[in-house]
Formats: sequence, structure tokens, C-alpha cells
Amino acid sequence: MKKNITYFGEVEINSPQETTDGMVTIDNHQIRLDLNFYDGVPEHDWVAEYESYIKNLKQHKTNVEAAIRSDYEDGGDVKEYVDFHLEELDASIIDKVLVGTDASKSKEERLLIALKLKRIGFYPGNENYAVWDYTIGREITDLLVVVNTDSIGKINYVTWEN
Repeated sequence: MKKNITYFGEVEINSPQETTDGMVTIDNHQIRLDLNFYDGVPEHDWVAEYESYIKNLKQHKTNVEAAIRSDYEDGGDVKEYVDFHLEELDASIIDKVLVGTDASKSKEERLLIALKLKRIGFYPGNENYAVWDYTIGREITDLLVVVNTDSIGKINYVTWEN
């Protein structure tokens, strides 16, 4: 049976493809979405679960970004990500990343602000239901700030990876 899934279009819900790609525009930025069934299709109504999550997408984004800031302020993985890039990248590249940020703030703070959401991956049936990927630019670094939430948007953890 096919159903129209928000941002993904028609999807065979009982035997979906392993990965289905979609797009959403949030705050005038295109965000890549993917719906993943590597572990098979969950027994519960994953469509209703997804639609409930996506209905609150902007609120989830606000919460995810608050978790990123909190992790940074607590000296966690996000602080490591920022410090690593300030140490490893040429000053000219850092300056390009910081264009458009508030010059009265520290470079660390400006780099944190420069983090942009690029992708949200959905994994129905998994504890880490939604994986939010943030970057200062994929053309600059392979490393991402990653936030995992459960199916109702509760933050599981914040980290950085490639």
C-alpha cells in the first residue's frame, strides 16, 4: 500500500526502499531529508509517528539548536568541534565561514553561529529516530555536529563525527 508521506511523496509503506530522499525548506534553507529502513520496517504505525514528528519540525529544530548551544557552553563535543576547526583551518577559510556573522562576537561564538543544518535522517523503529547534521560547510570540512533525538523529539545526545 502506498501513502503520500510529507516531503517524500508516494512511499510503499509496508516495504519501503531502504532509503528514500526528500527535501524541506526551513527558514529559506534547503535541508536534505532521508527516510531509512536498514533494519526493516517497524511493526508500529511508523507513518503516523513520522507525520507527528514532522508536524513539529520547527520546534524540534529550535530544541536541537538549544542543545547544540548548551553542549558548547558546557565545554562538550560542540566546543571541541569549534576549537578544532579554529586550530586546523587557515585564517582565510575561517574568515569566509564567518562572513555575515556579528564581528563584535568572538571567533568561537561566530563559528558556532555559522553552523547550519544540512540534513535530517529519519530511522523509524530506532532509538535514535532523527539524526540532525550541522556543518560550517561540506566544502570546508567532512566533520559534522550531530544531534540524535527520539521519535518525540527528546534529545538523546550531541556529538561530532564525519
